[in-house]
Amino acid sequence: MLEYLLSRLLHPAVQALLLGLLAAACVLARKPRIALSAGLLAVAWIWVASSPAVALLLRQGLVATTTGTPRADAIVVLGGGALPIGPWNETATRAGIGLSLWQEGYAPVMLVSGVDQARTLASGYARSGVPANDLRVEATSANTHENARNAAALLHADGLGNILLVTSPIHMRRAAASFRHEGIHVSPAPADDDDHALLATSARWLPRREALTMTARCLREYAALWLYARRGWI
Repeated sequence: MLEYLLSRLLHPAVQALLLGLLAAACVLARKPRIALSAGLLAVAWIWVASSPAVALLLRQGLVATTTGTPRADAIVVLGGGALPIGPWNETATRAGIGLSLWQEGYAPVMLVSGVDQARTLASGYARSGVPANDLRVEATSANTHENARNAAALLHADGLGNILLVTSPIHMRRAAASFRHEGIHVSPAPADDDDHALLATSARWLPRREALTMTARCLREYAALWLYARRGWI
């Protein structure tokens, strides 16, 4: 619930709206200078948050640097993001990355985690040729901490401690830290499921909706990292 509230309150559009409401309240209270300041701040913040330059700078502090894909005991795919609408080996999605890694023999076991998508992922992998004996399904976790805790319990029970972790680039820092906290060795295998390539070729200070979305996601991740550290989850 707290993560959900953070995702809403930390969205720049919501913050700009709150500043706009403050400006309107100040107008009614006959405080024009404060109203003007709040209004200008709302416009400036939404412009800055929508700029590719700011979005990519925030993203840079969250993504993991990868130097290759090592062999592992298991591939762990976290639920979230878009599921493939075509063949499941589409590598632009978490599901596609996970399947490609398994098909290429990087790990013999595939574990899917998340109350929202784990069973759907498992069903899609089964249709794509992953044997039931190679699949592990963890369908009870509702957040990243539970993903790591519950998946790690299944992995430890099978004597598996070295994984390729598949999630979005922006989510990887928190997810990897959460699994390492549970005694799992993590090699990141991020899915290319954000608009990094698009924004990297866009005008740096020209507002874009995709940049606003990325900024909001990054702000949420930074706040979640702080929260997880406070709670001793990473």
